[in-house]
Amino acid sequence: MVPQNLAFLFKETVRRFPDKKALAFRQNGRYFSLTWSEVAQKVDSLASAFVEKGLKAGDRIAILSENRPEWAWVDLAAQRIGLISVPIYASLTSREIQYILTDCGASVAAVSNKALFEKLAPIQRSVPTLRWVAGFDASLSLSKTELSVPFFLIKELENTKSNLADLESRSSSIPPDAVASLIYTSGTTGFPKGVMLSHSNFIHNVFYCQKAFGMDETDAHISFLPLSHVFERLAGYYLMIFIGAAISYAENMDTVARDLLEVKPTFILGVPRFYEKIKDHVLETLEKSGTLKRTLFFWAKDLGARRRRMLSQGKRPGLFFNGSYQLANLIVYRKFNRRLGGRIRFCVSGGAALPKEIAEFFSDLGILILEGYGLSETSPVISANRQKNYKFGSVGIPLEGIQVRITEEGEIATKSACLMRGYWNKPEETQAVLKEGWFYTGDLGQMDREGYLSITGRKKELIVTSGGKKVAPRAIEEILEKDPSILRCVLFGEGEKFISALIVPRKEKILEYVHGQKIAYCQYSELLSNPKIYEWMDRRVQALCQDLAGYEKIKYFALLEHDFSQSSGELTPTLKVKRDVVLSRYKEKLLPYYQKGGLS
Repeated sequence: MVPQNLAFLFKETVRRFPDKKALAFRQNGRYFSLTWSEVAQKVDSLASAFVEKGLKAGDRIAILSENRPEWAWVDLAAQRIGLISVPIYASLTSREIQYILTDCGASVAAVSNKALFEKLAPIQRSVPTLRWVAGFDASLSLSKTELSVPFFLIKELENTKSNLADLESRSSSIPPDAVASLIYTSGTTGFPKGVMLSHSNFIHNVFYCQKAFGMDETDAHISFLPLSHVFERLAGYYLMIFIGAAISYAENMDTVARDLLEVKPTFILGVPRFYEKIKDHVLETLEKSGTLKRTLFFWAKDLGARRRRMLSQGKRPGLFFNGSYQLANLIVYRKFNRRLGGRIRFCVSGGAALPKEIAEFFSDLGILILEGYGLSETSPVISANRQKNYKFGSVGIPLEGIQVRITEEGEIATKSACLMRGYWNKPEETQAVLKEGWFYTGDLGQMDREGYLSITGRKKELIVTSGGKKVAPRAIEEILEKDPSILRCVLFGEGEKFISALIVPRKEKILEYVHGQKIAYCQYSELLSNPKIYEWMDRRVQALCQDLAGYEKIKYFALLEHDFSQSSGELTPTLKVKRDVVLSRYKEKLLPYYQKGGLS
């Protein structure tokens, strides 16, 4: 039976697993945990405190925090009484935080620590709807004089006596289509939009994901992707609550490797960069290892690759092969899994395209990464590879209950119970993407005969050359970014005769080549305009582009000294390139070659 709202979804888990570990967090060097019933007590106390402070259904409560138990308590308390929670990325600037608080009309802001408090304090006076602030860390009470509104510690609010009869009445009155959360999209252009997701949106996506991945209360999750992002919010939080799985919070991103060993999760939710770093670390460690260890590793990896190809062709490995595979599992695969805690059944990748070679690398070492696809507006998961049905390079098959079609323009459209209510206070923008029950994603894609979906680019990012040729830049950028010497690539060429690119090279690879060739230099920046470096990089670029159509090939590029950053406004909180910002700042490096007519 589908719960009426998120309050009842949580309540049912508390009823089923009252004494089971729910949330775990590191304190004073070791992990402590709370059971589901203990979490429920905190949630009910907070919810009653919110009511006493005058909050009512539909009011917005912003959560400015890193992942930690209090994040969940505040959100669940909000869902208990029909408030709308508004998660805010901890990485945002004060100006960006002010925009979201003002746009959503936040009544309350919950803030976790001193660093985030210092972002909030200077701008809170300019948020006319803000009534009070709640703090997580006890030390924040020393700074409350910086605020023009009342301040309360979460620990103080937790002491409120729960009025269970009142809470039950309030929970029962929350309809399925009531807005549960505003998720502000980290758009690559303009100001973020508040996506209105209902209780029903989240719950249906939870049900669809559980059926696709076959998870239950025996699973364990380590939470390190930001809960402000809908991927972690749904798959690493609401889904875990629904199945009764334990959630353990990583202390921070720098401690994830250590925390994995202690938490021993059964699956991992990550973005492509997370898996790429693991792969790079494994290969770097191997370079420093002895010959025997390297030989055994690549023997086992090659064996895994052969097995992967056999299975993809529908072939069954023979008895002798299986014996070798078991040996490889004993001496290599298990050790790799152990680095991730030792209990990993599978990994999930989202947020950006997962390079096929990374999925294959992990698969060849016995760990399956299942790539999926979704957006904030779809709550979020639309499609995903499954443990028994997967195709690397695709984002899998649509979840049961979700329809997907490709329009004549090649755009992906979807229809389901997971579609957002709309954009907060933006009816025209809502109407532009929601038409006759279908949501038009803005993503370009293809679906093969077996129903596997592949993403080819963004509709708005299409480059149209002066010859009328359409180029999907992201697909080509991803090809170049596979090269170990290229960190990032952004294509340019709108209305021009040919395609060019801005390339951020990996500094260590440039220096390796320079030292090998004995090229003299004083500063690294000099090397980026050195003809020998350009020729070396150009050989790599042309080799990568050899299978592209002529109009898709990169005729010229400029090398940039520094990577793009979020603080400079060039990356979104989910680390996607703000293409318009980057091109406006750096395209002058490319324009001279268009004026010359390109390469001779």
